[in-house]
This record gives sequence, C-alpha cells and structure tokens, in this order.
Amino acid sequence: QVIKLEQNYRSTFHIIETASNLIASNKSRLGKTLWTDLKDGEKVKIINHWDGNEEAIWVSEAVKNFANSDTNTFQLNDQAILVRASFQMRAFEDRFLSTGIPYKVIGGPRFYERLEIKDAISYLYVVVSKDNDIAFERIINKPKRGIGEKALQNLYLISREKKLSLYESAKSSLKKGVLNAKSQNALSNLIDLIGKWTQIYLSSSMSHVELAQIILDESGYTEMWQKDLSPEAPGRLENLKELIKALEEFDNLDSFLEHISLIMDNEQGENNDKISIMTLHAAKGLEFDCIFLPGWE
Repeated sequence: QVIKLEQNYRSTFHIIETASNLIASNKSRLGKTLWTDLKDGEKVKIINHWDGNEEAIWVSEAVKNFANSDTNTFQLNDQAILVRASFQMRAFEDRFLSTGIPYKVIGGPRFYERLEIKDAISYLYVVVSKDNDIAFERIINKPKRGIGEKALQNLYLISREKKLSLYESAKSSLKKGVLNAKSQNALSNLIDLIGKWTQIYLSSSMSHVELAQIILDESGYTEMWQKDLSPEAPGRLENLKELIKALEEFDNLDSFLEHISLIMDNEQGENNDKISIMTLHAAKGLEFDCIFLPGWE
C-alpha cells in the first residue's frame, strides 16, 4: 500500500505549485499532488546568476534594500539564507564581511573556522612563513605521520633552548638524530616537502592555485579525507574544493592569506541583529523553535 504525504504545512501556495511543476519533470518519481491550507503568498522569483560570487553580491544588495525599505518592519535577524551544502556559505560570508552586514552561521562554524579549512590554510602559512609555529604544529601530524607528542615536546625543547621556530627546531633535530627512527623519517619527508613547496612559491614557477592543490595532494591531506568513512568527510572535501575556488579570486598567495587574517580578526560585536546562514538540513525543525512542549527537542 502506498500512502502519499501530500499536505505541506510550511510553504505557501505559489511555492508548492512551483516545486510541484519542477518535480513533475522527473519521470522516475511515483508522483503526488502537493497542497497547502496556507494563503497564496508572494510569487516565486527566479533569478539567474553567473556564479556563486555574483549571487552573493545580488543577495547582499537585496538584504540591504529590504532592511532599508520604508515599509519594512523586519530586521536582519528575521532573514535567513538557506544553502544546500556548507561550502556554498563561503561566498556569502566573504561578501557580508566586505560590506559590513552582520551575520551568523547556524548549525556549524563559519567557513574559515572549519577544521579542514584551518588545516589547509596552516599548510599555506607554513610555506609562506616558516616562523608560524601555530600553523606548523597544526600540520605536523595531519594526516598522521607517526610524529607523536614526545617528538613534538623535543622540538619545543630545542625551540626554547636555541630560540628557534618549530620549523628550524625540526631541521636541527633531524641533524642531531634525537628522534626515534619512525618520527625521524616522517619529519624528514615533511621538511623536504615544505622545502619543495617553498621553492615553487618563491620562484613563482606555477600559479598559487596550482601550488595549493599540489600541497593538499602531496601532503596526503586530501587523500586522508577521501579514505575517511565518516558522514562528514564528503562535506569536508567539498569545502576544500571551495577553498581552492576562493584562491582563484586573488593574485597571489600573500594577498589571500592577508584576506584570511582580516577575516579572522573581524569582530562583529554583540549586535544580535544578524542575518542567518544555514544549510537546509540545519533548518529542519526550526519552525518550532518558539514552541516549548514537554518531550519536544
């Protein structure tokens, strides 16, 4: 027995009608006729954009125009942008930061604060600046290379004694052979790779976009997530692709990393009037967030 759930409780008539006509083009579906008790509502607008950045510009202008309208009684806090996947948030975040529109990401961290993005950017920082101890420590064992806590403690010890960066301490420890064979070999391979990437960066023998792709591939970082079987892995890979796409908007690696520094330093204050950005998945159930009933979560 086939039971069709055809009543929609969330959307207005025009939205349901538009969605139904679109879905009807898929001949492999069993088919159903959606309906709603809600009023007609506004008609659906179809806006064409060349790419995600153009879309973000249009949306930011629409947000500002809507907020500044004489007849508007809604604040930024009443508005939300829903995206299919988290990597699609990046263009909106960049645009909102550059135009000063306060925003908040619901259901996860901001794009540049995501684990895989911070890891990838740390690799780029190490290539550009060997003195960045935070970045070097972050990538030294990502993916896992067999460089354990004890090996890292030895590097910090050398760093304090000789007043060297962690990177220089690593090179010094390799010369002295103070680490066990496994850590020694793994660290040596990493230092060689960083040296190779740095040469490419200094010589400008390839674009910064190509260099970033090589770094993620040769470091084994992309492969780590490709082999990861967790539900989050595909999304992390999509985010890494979006990071490469973001690099294409800059002339070189230095200007991109400067942009990242400005983003991470950006404080939006205690202002609670912020537009929300979230995935459709994260939005599920939020229409009930003002209803408090026993047993509901």
